[in-house]
Amino acid sequence: MRSSPATAVDVMLFKVIGLYQLLCPADRGGYSVRFRRALMTALGLSFALHSFQVPCLYYALNDLQRFAYMAAVIIYGMMCSFKGYVLVTNADRLWLVLNAAHYEYTGCGRRDPSTLRRCRATLSAVLRTFVVLSYGTLIVWIALPFFVDEYTSVTNLDGTVTRYRTTIHNMQYPVPLAVYNSRPVWALIYFFEVYVCIINVFIWSMFDCYLVTMCFVLNAQFHTMSAGYGTLGNRRAEPSLPDMSLTGVRLIKFDDIESNHYGDLISHIQDNQKLIKMFDVFFEVVRPVVLIQISNGSYSVISLIFLTALMHRMGIPVLSAPFLKFICGLISLTIELFIFCYGFNHIETAKSVLNFGVYSSNWTEMDLTFKKTMLLAMKLNSSHKRAMKVSPNSAVGLEMFARVMNMSYSIVSVLLNSRS
Repeated sequence: MRSSPATAVDVMLFKVIGLYQLLCPADRGGYSVRFRRALMTALGLSFALHSFQVPCLYYALNDLQRFAYMAAVIIYGMMCSFKGYVLVTNADRLWLVLNAAHYEYTGCGRRDPSTLRRCRATLSAVLRTFVVLSYGTLIVWIALPFFVDEYTSVTNLDGTVTRYRTTIHNMQYPVPLAVYNSRPVWALIYFFEVYVCIINVFIWSMFDCYLVTMCFVLNAQFHTMSAGYGTLGNRRAEPSLPDMSLTGVRLIKFDDIESNHYGDLISHIQDNQKLIKMFDVFFEVVRPVVLIQISNGSYSVISLIFLTALMHRMGIPVLSAPFLKFICGLISLTIELFIFCYGFNHIETAKSVLNFGVYSSNWTEMDLTFKKTMLLAMKLNSSHKRAMKVSPNSAVGLEMFARVMNMSYSIVSVLLNSRS
């Protein structure tokens, strides 16, 4: 994959966010070995910091707001570490899957790359907006401790209230309160939390940009294949003698070189199978992440909606720094959850039109061999039932996103009423 207009991938963006350097093999101009080792080390430290906070949740049981917030931070931090692990351990496979983004990956794309060109333009706009929003949220969260109250009150398990010097998350460490609030220790804790935030945004922007890219690319390639199938049999050779059959339809024979579309059909089927193979590899790699992300993202969105609504009920101004912090986080995580649901809905929509494209070809004028092969192609497409599902009856898609948002409203309403 080069920075060429012949691919739907936004290579420049991939290089800016570090994804290109992670996936590209060293012999292709990347420095993947060093980059992957450094990233795994950083992920290990981030995971350890989040794991250390899990026992501390026990001491926040008497403070629902604190518990919900820290649980969301811990779960999402671990989720980002898992995403990074999947990226690093499957980098070579993911790099090969990006070949499907080339216009010439299929014969149809080489002949008519218009759908892939539109895909490239849309992808570039969507991903750049997403990355800007993600890193903008990072800057807001890093800067906010300097614009809010100097101390944050935390209700302990025994009902007492402790005031900690405000950091980004106010992670707990086994040090006395006076030591925690001293400026050198506070600066060290703030540095650790900045590090955690940077790693999380760095990983989620890389993984999500890759996932969205492949969802859009596969959608464009499947639509291109469908359009290519529809052109089969439409180029007809002029007969040497007029055909005076009563039906007015001339059967195309396969010994007529100019009218032999059987080879085109075989080529289309081979390209179709190449795309399905790439889809299977992509599906196999990202499936564990997507399924965990759906549940984790749902909890995170619910928690942030609850915290935002609670702050509003407490009379905190909408334009205040704490409110802005949660609003930015809520927008970013909601968009991320929507991306996951929309991406796989996008692929399934495109896969469903393949057989329609096959049927739209000029198969009625073909002989029996062509028709049998065309039927086989349709059966192969229909037999590929692989879909991203949370349960046998619940597929990842826009319908699931709507259910999650509806469930969020119901749960938040119950939580807020319980505190009234």
